[in-house]
This record gives sequence, structure tokens and C-alpha cells, in this order.
Amino acid sequence: MDPSAEYIRIFSEHTQQNRPVKLYNTYRGVPISYEAFIVRVDPWYVTASVHEFQAVCLALDNITHIQSSLLPEVLRARSITVDVRAREARLTEFLSAGQSVGKRTMVRVQPKEPIDVEIFDSGRRVPAIVADLSTNGIGVVTFAAYIYGNMAFERGAEVFTDLRLPDNEQTVRFQGRIASVNPKGKYTHRLGLTLNPNSASETMLKKYIAGRQEEILMELKGVYDSMCAAPRKKTGPILGQT
Repeated sequence: MDPSAEYIRIFSEHTQQNRPVKLYNTYRGVPISYEAFIVRVDPWYVTASVHEFQAVCLALDNITHIQSSLLPEVLRARSITVDVRAREARLTEFLSAGQSVGKRTMVRVQPKEPIDVEIFDSGRRVPAIVADLSTNGIGVVTFAAYIYGNMAFERGAEVFTDLRLPDNEQTVRFQGRIASVNPKGKYTHRLGLTLNPNSASETMLKKYIAGRQEEILMELKGVYDSMCAAPRKKTGPILGQT
């Protein structure tokens, strides 16, 4: 049987039983995950009633992940129309995305303003900019190859990082390990690092992340209000935006 047809059949069961599914998106690194209800099922797509924040994410990203106990796996879906004001989305192109939502539930905030960080070991100290931050990891962008002619750090290397969080005069030092090294251009790399914070630095990190998460959710609410205030479009992929 065509997997898409089987998924449509399962979504029909959700409609008949008034049973919700769970949608997963992220906004600036913050997981956006709420229940949604399938309100209509068509041969190639379904229409879902979604949370206001999920509607914004679907309008901006055009994708989501779906989880339900009736589904054999987590599905990736594309939104073909989103009515933000009505909080409805049409979803299609259902593809397998594995058995678990995994890292999609992890809070990994993007800084509001650039945060400088230095990565170093016994041989070299490399400047970088924080891309995102969690309680046990950090993503950074570095131009080290432009400065030094090569990328000094390799995956698995043990390093230290120094950074100063906003509204904090103290430089925080973390011990960690390079988890990933990905080129983003001729001289630019994005590094992923796992961190091993001590109790004091972990407390500072959690405080910053919690505050930044609150700011991001307030921003998301503002985006939703702005979309709802805009004239409703008669045609097009996203309704509720200019």
C-alpha cells in the first residue's frame, strides 16, 4: 500500500475519534509543540486546526513534524496553505522522519545580539560568534580559516570556551568537546560543541536561556498578532499576511 494513502487513512481515524496529533516546530531555537486536530481529510492532504504559535511557524517554515500513537512513526509534512487568523493549515507530502522527535524538543536559543566567544586549547585561541546555545551545547561560527589559513579544531578535540553572557560582567569558561565541524563558505565554519559546565556556570547559562526563551515567545506572539492584523489575502500560500 502507498504509505501516503495509509497515513491519510490514519488521519481519518483521528477525525472520527476527535483525537489530536502533536506538531513540532522551532522558532529561533525554541521548540514550538502543541496539539492539533484533523478537521478535514482529502485524498492528498489534511486540514488541521492548530495553535496560534504553530500557525506562525507553519507559515514561516512551510514544514512540521507530526507525532501520534496511531502513527507508526514520526512524519514530516509540508504546509500548502496556512490561514494564520483562523489557525488552520493544510498539510501534505507526508514522509517518514524516524521513530522519535529527538532534538526537536531541545531548547537551543539564538542570541538577540551577537555574543563573542573564544575557543582554545594548549596551542591556539580562535574567536567566534555564538549561533545558538543550550544548557549542554553551543553552536558557533568562526572565520578561523580566513585568519589562520586553516581550521585548527577537529571533531572530538577537547577545548575550552570563554564567553560573556549579556548583562553579565563575568566571563564564563566551559570545558567541552568539538562535536561537529561544518564548512559554511570558503573561510567560514560552523562548530558544534558539547559543554560540561560546573554548577556556577550552569546556573548562569540556565538563567540566560530561560530569559531568552521568554523573549522569543513574546516575539512570536507579536508576529502572530501582526499576521492577524494584516489584510487577509484572497489567494496565495499564506493567509493572514500581506
